[in-house]
Amino acid sequence: MKTIFKILFLCGTILLTAFSCEKEEVICEGDNAQHVETFYSDEFERIPCSLHNIDTDNKVVNLVIKTQADFEKYLSCSSQLPAIDFKKYFILVGRYRHHQCAIFDSQEVLICDNKLFYKVRMLEQDCLAFTDVFYVTVIEREYVNLPVKFDVKFMN
Repeated sequence: MKTIFKILFLCGTILLTAFSCEKEEVICEGDNAQHVETFYSDEFERIPCSLHNIDTDNKVVNLVIKTQADFEKYLSCSSQLPAIDFKKYFILVGRYRHHQCAIFDSQEVLICDNKLFYKVRMLEQDCLAFTDVFYVTVIEREYVNLPVKFDVKFMN
C-alpha cells in the first residue's frame, strides 16, 4: 500500500512540474531590458507592405530576413521596396491574421538574457472582417546571431 501511494505521489509531482513549466513565459522588461535601435521606420510607414510566398493558412507568420534575396522573396510593397543594406542590417517581419478588424499600434526591440525580443502591440477594432496586421523593423546586423522571440499581442 505504501509503495502504491509513493508511486502515485511521485507521478503526480512529475505531472504537476511538467505542466507548470510549459506555461512559463520569459518577460523582457524593466531593468532586465535593453532597447535596440531600429531603422527604416519612416520608409515602411509610408509604404503599405505585406508578406507573400508564405503559408497563408497560418494565423501568425514571423520571419527573420538576412539577405536581399529573402527580402524580395517574402516582402511585397505597393511601391518599390526600401533599399536595405544587408551588410549592416537585417529585418524582423511578420503578419498576424485576426478574425475581426485590427490595427498595428506599436513595436519595440529589446535584449534580455542574450535574446532579442520583438514586441508588437495591436488594437482590436469594432468590425467583423478578417484582417492581416503587418509589422516590420530593421536592426543592426551585430544582433543577427541572437535568438529572436516574437511577442505579438493585443493591447485591448
